[in-house]
Amino acid sequence: MGFAQEPYHFIEGSVHKFSVTPNSENTFVWGMYSDLVTGIALPSNTYDLRNGGISNDLEIKFNDMDRDLPEMVYLVVQETNPSGCSTKRALQIQLEPNNMYLEFADKITQDCYNLNDYQAQLKIGLNFKDKAGGIQIPENRFPLEVEYTVQNITKGATAEPGNGGEPLTLTFNTANEYYLLVKMPETVGLPDETTIYELVITSVKDKYDAEIKLNPEDVRRQIRTINHLPQSGNMDMALAYYIIK
Repeated sequence: MGFAQEPYHFIEGSVHKFSVTPNSENTFVWGMYSDLVTGIALPSNTYDLRNGGISNDLEIKFNDMDRDLPEMVYLVVQETNPSGCSTKRALQIQLEPNNMYLEFADKITQDCYNLNDYQAQLKIGLNFKDKAGGIQIPENRFPLEVEYTVQNITKGATAEPGNGGEPLTLTFNTANEYYLLVKMPETVGLPDETTIYELVITSVKDKYDAEIKLNPEDVRRQIRTINHLPQSGNMDMALAYYIIK
């Protein structure tokens, strides 16, 4: 089977949708193959047919298999009419390794408070890059959805979901500068004592639901410990947050 069209390029771990013209009298069966000539099917653990793969519409997740190199695969739909005649259509798909990672922007970060707004939001910087080239994740992967928790260690409180329990949506910017804005009842600062918080990123996914992982070669963790320091004298501005790891 020849292909006049260039292959689609998808990152492993991503979710995509396909469809063919509906026909209520016909049946449809979707499948994934590594070789169309020999009919070798892809192992079933390498993909997930989200809606069963037996209708004209398909939602499929290409599972993250920690590939080191791109892999050419084939998505095939077989349509059969009531008389038993079948036709097959196929798409070439090149699955790319999931090379995206996240990291905190700096090992030590500080923020300032104003005496009139001591409970201002804390901005924690993040970087999202391609670990192979060290370049930022391209715009076509955005928006990203980030989930994280914040815990008041000083009070021994339980961890609470950040951003009101909803994923924080980050849109693309060319400077690759992104922040988690931390402001919730558990992060209200006190003017006369230090309060310690712990922030943990629990999930980051791209536009196509592919997971963005912690950089395995980075000694920094996915956890930040934050000291919310007391006010200092009558200074108009003073250090409010000091991230120690």
